[in-house]
Amino acid sequence: MPSTTTAATVEALATSDTFELFSDTESASYRSLVPALASDAVTHVNSGYQSLMNLTIKKALDVYLDQAASHPAPKAIWTQQAADAKAALAAHVHVPDDSLVYTRDTTEGLNLFQRSLHIKPGDNIVVLAGEHPNHAYGWLALRDETGLEVRVVPDDTVIAADADTFAPYVDDRTLCIGLSSVMFHSGQLNDVRSVSDRFRSRGIHVLVDLTQHIGLSDIDLTSLNVSAAAFGAHKGLACPTGLGALYIQPGVLASLKPTPPIVGAGAVANLRGDLVAQGDVQYHSTAQRYAHFNMCLMSAVALGASLRLLEDIGMSRIESHVRALGCELIKRLDTLSISVVGSRNAHQRSPHIYIVPLLHADWASHFQESQVYVTHYRRGVRVSFGFYNSVQDVTSFVGAVEKGLAKGIPTK
Repeated sequence: MPSTTTAATVEALATSDTFELFSDTESASYRSLVPALASDAVTHVNSGYQSLMNLTIKKALDVYLDQAASHPAPKAIWTQQAADAKAALAAHVHVPDDSLVYTRDTTEGLNLFQRSLHIKPGDNIVVLAGEHPNHAYGWLALRDETGLEVRVVPDDTVIAADADTFAPYVDDRTLCIGLSSVMFHSGQLNDVRSVSDRFRSRGIHVLVDLTQHIGLSDIDLTSLNVSAAAFGAHKGLACPTGLGALYIQPGVLASLKPTPPIVGAGAVANLRGDLVAQGDVQYHSTAQRYAHFNMCLMSAVALGASLRLLEDIGMSRIESHVRALGCELIKRLDTLSISVVGSRNAHQRSPHIYIVPLLHADWASHFQESQVYVTHYRRGVRVSFGFYNSVQDVTSFVGAVEKGLAKGIPTK
């Protein structure tokens, strides 16, 4: 849909790019899809924790529940919808359908790949010190089990990681570099493509967590050239928890262990029609070897609805809108002499996450009393936008900050 709104520039982000807000009409329409925002007293800038459910997804879930209560055999319907949603998800990230499988969450997806690597004592992997614990602990468990060395890159001064960030820690025993495309605690946007381009040709895998990225930006996994990627569907994709996905580049499968870490009937290519297990086990030659027959069908139905909505709005327009909100947030915080954590360059920060360095413990109760929903992390308050947010939310958040400062709450 065309937009007629004044564009918000990223001059505040020290770039010449221009990001455009939704028109007032569009913004009101998209906001109306989220009943939790019906009251102007509520300010929800917390999509990085979990996106608010929208009515498009709720409608799909209502149909699901009606079918569950009234249809004598609804599972076949849901199974087909789940398959259709997976195909749509694969298209959404620009990969073949059979290179993507459903998982329970990001953690399961990461671990499936991590535990499929051929690891010898003395091999190493490299991660940033601030990597999400669900990613890091998967490697640390393998350290204890296999003798894998986990090399940690200090990142206190890293604005956005790229190939040069990891290079000093990589050698001929490095198996994999693990990183998030968007860091949950800082909002930095790491240059995944540069890491893949530098190290994949040396036989080093690149495993990426996309959980804080997908649903807020157009992601082309084929172009990123990663070995594997995992993500949950409960943040930018706004689904109920309990569903994620794992992508493995087709050419990578031959280098992994032939037997998946978790095996069920869904992994088996020569499964008998009578479902009697046989000794001659042949696993799927694609990423489907990591698949389960049983999954959270309800969340898969929600995923299908979510993807249709996102595609209807347009991923490039969603990214432009949330970046424009970020520009407005930065500009208004500058007037209070508060600068967001990290880079102001758009290519080094996520579309939607902005960390405001309000570290004093009293800010948590202040925001709670103000009905401002944010998440507090070690670097400050995380403000994270969704397609349903508007400049109204920026105004409300900054207004709450002003009131907190007026009450005498220290920033640190």
